[in-house]
Amino acid sequence: MSTQEKLKNLISQFKDSWLRSDKHSLAKLFSSDIIFKSHHHGSINGQKHVSTTLSEDFINYATNAEFTNTFTAHQKDFAAASSYAYVDVNHGQKRFLCGCTFIFHFVYENQKWLINHIKFQVNWNKGQQSLLPNWNMLPGVQGWQLVDGAPTIVSELHSPWALIRKFKATEPKQALIDLYNKYAFAVDNCDINLLIDCYSQDIQGSFPPLGDLSGRESVIGSLKNFRLLAPFWQHFAELVKMEVSQDKKAARFIIARIIPEKPVNDGNQKIYAAHYQLAARLESDNCWRLYESHYIPGWFDKQSLPEFII
Repeated sequence: MSTQEKLKNLISQFKDSWLRSDKHSLAKLFSSDIIFKSHHHGSINGQKHVSTTLSEDFINYATNAEFTNTFTAHQKDFAAASSYAYVDVNHGQKRFLCGCTFIFHFVYENQKWLINHIKFQVNWNKGQQSLLPNWNMLPGVQGWQLVDGAPTIVSELHSPWALIRKFKATEPKQALIDLYNKYAFAVDNCDINLLIDCYSQDIQGSFPPLGDLSGRESVIGSLKNFRLLAPFWQHFAELVKMEVSQDKKAARFIIARIIPEKPVNDGNQKIYAAHYQLAARLESDNCWRLYESHYIPGWFDKQSLPEFII
């Protein structure tokens, strides 16, 4: 198992233990000096206190949460990761739904990786917040407002790309998944320097409702202004199709957009509300960058994947 796979497995264990309200399982994933920071819980230090606090989040009701857009990077005995999550609590006629961002730090101790720092930010929420009485000071459906105070996560300071700048996945498939996750994190956090590194100079495509755009200046400038209109947006998504050229220097792939309000159909099958048709190339500095991007609305499932148009 690669280091990236081990780190993603650790995040998966964290999610499962968190949803089960299992403080003992949570504690085993943490270093003794773990630090947890969030707007709604404040700052908490230490393995016992962090695991106890998190185990009380969902103790009253059965809760579903899905983690998407997970990116991990590592160097020697330190690693960092970002992940999106949407949390869905249902109790009778009441429902609470929110979109979140996690930043994890990991340390390598006694031949295994442990989580030693978590930043947890709720970006938006809707429904009955009373279902989670331990969560305070949450932003509303429109995301951050003036009364909400300083955010927990600042991409330029806290993202894995800011902390570990030279990490690159070796396999094209993982590198391209990483590229999309970097793009989504950059757009959603309005981190323009991070977004610049996602695009080739000759980027072009269709960007509804902005229309057809070409050139990095036009694309990034338009996306920046558009993003400022809605701080609550999150691009939950996953890879569903990919083709890599024989020389492994170019690829086209389809990223499917997940909508937290409706992630499955009536038959409990995963469904998507739109997709990206993306083309990327490996450039002279050995970094993958997008040179074509098309965002196409329309619902589909894994049995009816869109065909490539690029």
